[in-house]
Amino acid sequence: MATTKTKNAFGDRRVRTRIKNIVFYTILCIVGIMMILPTFVMVTSSLKTYDEYYSMVFTFLPKEWAFDNYVRVFQENADFMTWIGNTLMHMVTSTAICTISSIFVAYGFAKFRCKLADALFMVLLCTMMIPWAVTMIPSYIVWARLGMTDSYWPLILPSIGGSAFYIFMFKQNMRGIPNEMIEAAEIDGANSFRRLWWIIVPNCIPAIVTMILFTSMGIWGDYLGPLIYLRQPYKFNISLGLNMLRAQTTQGKQDTPMLLAASVLMAIPSVVMYFVGTKIFAKGISLQGGLKG
Repeated sequence: MATTKTKNAFGDRRVRTRIKNIVFYTILCIVGIMMILPTFVMVTSSLKTYDEYYSMVFTFLPKEWAFDNYVRVFQENADFMTWIGNTLMHMVTSTAICTISSIFVAYGFAKFRCKLADALFMVLLCTMMIPWAVTMIPSYIVWARLGMTDSYWPLILPSIGGSAFYIFMFKQNMRGIPNEMIEAAEIDGANSFRRLWWIIVPNCIPAIVTMILFTSMGIWGDYLGPLIYLRQPYKFNISLGLNMLRAQTTQGKQDTPMLLAASVLMAIPSVVMYFVGTKIFAKGISLQGGLKG
């Protein structure tokens, strides 16, 4: 009798667990579909002809695949490659400067001690709480008085100060590196600069790559910063360039299929960077760094 009750209880528990799993994964599938659907519609609509896109009947898949929309992005927009080049220049320059600056500052906070270190680090972290919108107007006034608007200098030069968030992340990773290794290198005659690049940086590669990928994706899709400072179309980045494509019309209407094709092209680098760095993201996001075995 007791055995029968035990079997029934075990069976009921398995049924409840199975029902919970079914409900859980059903909700996950619905949420996943809702997140993927806009991207799917963007890609399929970029392959529709102009007449099909503006027809009264909506279909997810195009009846006639119009791959020439992607060709027209380059043929009908002479500055499109220029916009990509401007964005790459901004992305590479700012990312390199910000990464190097953040590494140096984090190294100082992690491995050098002074009475004001903790107070200065708290001030640094407090800057993360100031919204960018608060400093936007004062920053523009400063750059305008320096005569540097309508150029990439206001977008690149602030990278010299590094990023407070990534300085914090680097510091936590560097603190996980044993001081004995650094002291051994110092005994061997390595100065602070060599200790940084020979010991610290190789053991912080996941965090560094994470910063590079996140920063690059942020700059690639940046719209508001270039909108504030850039004026001439040949200086625009890819985001401002896409906004200009909205003004192009065909048969009195916006050429949305071509605009969506350009949007897909803009999204490809970010998607590639994300999938390439997925494993590194998991390591780099961890705030407690350590040595590799």
